[in-house]
Amino acid sequence: MSAASVDCSPSIHDSQAAYDLSATLFTSERHFRDRLSSGQVLFNPDWHGFPIVVADWVAGLLDAFSGGARVGHVVSGLPESVDLGLALDMIEYLEHSGFLRTAPTPARYTATEFNSDNSRGTAIWVHVNNHCNLDCQYCFVNKFKSTMQPEVVAQTVDFIRSTVETRKLKEVLIKFAGGEPTLSLETMKDFHGRLTEALRPLGTYLHFGILTNGTVLTPALLEFVKMSGATIAISLDGHGAETHDIFRVFKNSRKGSWDRILANIEVFKANKIPISINATISEQSCQSLPALVKWISENGFRTRLGVVRQPNGSWSGGSREEEYARLTSAINAAFEEALSELEKPEHQVELRYGLGICELHFENPTTTACCGIATNHLVIQDDGKLASCPMTTRESPVAAGPDLFSVARLTFPYRPEERNESEEKNCLDCQWFPVCASGCPVTNLRIKNKAFTISPLHAFYAFVIPRYVTFFGRKLLQQAAGDGASNFVVLSLDGTFTEVME
Repeated sequence: MSAASVDCSPSIHDSQAAYDLSATLFTSERHFRDRLSSGQVLFNPDWHGFPIVVADWVAGLLDAFSGGARVGHVVSGLPESVDLGLALDMIEYLEHSGFLRTAPTPARYTATEFNSDNSRGTAIWVHVNNHCNLDCQYCFVNKFKSTMQPEVVAQTVDFIRSTVETRKLKEVLIKFAGGEPTLSLETMKDFHGRLTEALRPLGTYLHFGILTNGTVLTPALLEFVKMSGATIAISLDGHGAETHDIFRVFKNSRKGSWDRILANIEVFKANKIPISINATISEQSCQSLPALVKWISENGFRTRLGVVRQPNGSWSGGSREEEYARLTSAINAAFEEALSELEKPEHQVELRYGLGICELHFENPTTTACCGIATNHLVIQDDGKLASCPMTTRESPVAAGPDLFSVARLTFPYRPEERNESEEKNCLDCQWFPVCASGCPVTNLRIKNKAFTISPLHAFYAFVIPRYVTFFGRKLLQQAAGDGASNFVVLSLDGTFTEVME
């Protein structure tokens, strides 16, 4: 994970004359804050943007508007040591960032319905096959020997092209998946060539990624990856054979896969192939998470830390509260250790893209679903039909068509807005709803018989979201110190407002 720069140059503009001192503003009651070694970290769960770090007097300024207050009344009560122009600039900044609002905070959130009309791009999982050389107990794919045929490749490419043209999409991300996609290299090459040619006249940005278990690496695969510019996302369960090999064993020999994956990663690195790590953390393997993130950081990989959604590899219904309680207790402790490890100054973390956690939205809140299910996140099976999610392939697929977005909505008939109709306490009453959006709707449906309800992993989300925000603030402070900021008003990842006090 590489470092993200923190802009510490002065950026103050004169708003004193223009600001309406008679305006009444309210502190958002949903914001989160935590005190750091210097200043405080602030985060809005329901507002676009990452956490920021502010000086203590700025946090006090925010407190002054609690319950509603006029701007003029607040600034008139400021100590003489605080510059009036700077204070007004900060009030404007806090309002622009959503910490100050023009109306009181509503009692609960409102869930919104699926909508893909304004999509700028799409991510498409293309399952080029349905078989794998590993036999992971918790895998959600019902595997059997099957590969996408050339005629299906051609038709799928045509449907993607027509969708891009109809929807005027600017970006398309193709994720080759399976099964294990590297076992069907010729199919990937065929798909890449056809789609590249089909989208070239439309000027659409096209990128390819390969979601792999990392056990297959041939000269032909390496050549294809270099030619296509594809990124490699390798799935791991932990660090070292003791944890990774608990579940990730070869189908025929039953031997673990860690040593082979590690050797292949070194080859990818030597060939300067971009690698990211998709880690699946379980109760059985979570003890190695601190070592895993340390290794990831030392290698400069981006990573997404996921969590096993079904304890013991089972989707059986009914009450499973004890199983999920054990799972969340174990992974909460592991994530605490892992984030504490990454908080050490020697770890340079790319805060914008370097570390993702499950499907949590820290920069772009959502009140629909945690993923693009039934909208702009498409899953195409090896037979060309659409599934709602990689977890539901072969369950209730829908025939594809020239507008894949319209077909996607048919794969998942459940309504996010149903949450609004319940007067009982639910996710809409939770501070973190726009970050997790009730968690995975497929998991919820399988375990709790309702797609949009309190997640069985709720205890994990409730722990990790504020813990990550504090981690983010601490890394911002470290990076600012490295850039020479010994005193500050605001530290933000994008440098929208930063004033260094001399």
